[in-house]
Amino acid sequence: MGDKRIKIGDLRSFCTEALEKAGLKREFAIIAAGALSETDGYGTHSHGTKNLHNYIRKSREGGIDIKAEPAAIKDGPAFAVIDAHKSIGMIPSVQAMELACQKAEQTGVGFVTVRNSNHFGAAGYYANIAAKRGMIGITVSNVDPNMNAPGAREKALGNNPVAFACPSRKFPTVFLDIAMSNVASLKVFQARAEGSKIPENWIVDKDGLPTDDPSRYPDEGAMQPMAAHKGYGLAVMVDVLTGALSGGATSMSGDIVSWVLSLAIPNNVCHTFIAVNAAMFCDESEFADRVELMAEQLRSLPKAKGSKRIYLPGEIEWERYKKAEKEGIALPGDLLESLYGLAREFSLTLPVF
Repeated sequence: MGDKRIKIGDLRSFCTEALEKAGLKREFAIIAAGALSETDGYGTHSHGTKNLHNYIRKSREGGIDIKAEPAAIKDGPAFAVIDAHKSIGMIPSVQAMELACQKAEQTGVGFVTVRNSNHFGAAGYYANIAAKRGMIGITVSNVDPNMNAPGAREKALGNNPVAFACPSRKFPTVFLDIAMSNVASLKVFQARAEGSKIPENWIVDKDGLPTDDPSRYPDEGAMQPMAAHKGYGLAVMVDVLTGALSGGATSMSGDIVSWVLSLAIPNNVCHTFIAVNAAMFCDESEFADRVELMAEQLRSLPKAKGSKRIYLPGEIEWERYKKAEKEGIALPGDLLESLYGLAREFSLTLPVF
């Protein structure tokens, strides 16, 4: 199909139209399309619009309720609990972080947790919602079991992602978005498809031992936690702050299933969103200046031999985004194929160039 690009705004509009045709009301379609297209702008295509067609398929199979209206079931001055009611994950997530920001404007900190949700894309997108408002944003989510605990030989808990973001000066935000496994499972699947070996710190086999053979994953074995007990401990903390705290499912409960491998079954994941209002602690502009000073101090560190630049968390993504704004998003083959599939199904024109 050759190299194709698409403008970020055109991708957002295309996805909005597809979601509306699939039955999602326009207000929600705009929210979901905005989250997914911005994520593609960062270059994080694994969590962007490539997944949209499967979200729509999941709604047809019954795993997502495309007509659902997320609602707060508990609400206090600085906290809330939202029941997503099986909705597409971006909707309750954007609502929750915006609500957390509103509460932080009044109290200094807003803490909103969501239960009964679905895959929400990239955690960093939601942390950035707070950072773009001058706040510190923190996002965590549990996921289906895909990672072992040190000493265990099978999947025990999810590689539960953690993201944070804060405002700065040179770039819109400083932000980090990571999962708690040593590597994304997508890389294991790719190696399996290619018939190639992998580093021994990626997965364990059916006996719980490190292996360089991906051919039996995910039917056997599990992902290894990042930095052994450290990633494992952080993944447990995420489950405490999401599933346990919200009254929803935890990774260990057996109630969370793969969002993409079990289309007919609700994903049942839980998320938590925290906003910290910097202006309540110090002057908002002073806070951004202090973050930028920290950034400059890190950028100016003596460089290792052969190193050309020291990056802050999020700088690479924002540089990709700025380039995408000017030149359009370069579409990898699998993403382009997925978008063309949507275009054919809903008789839409995909505005690539």
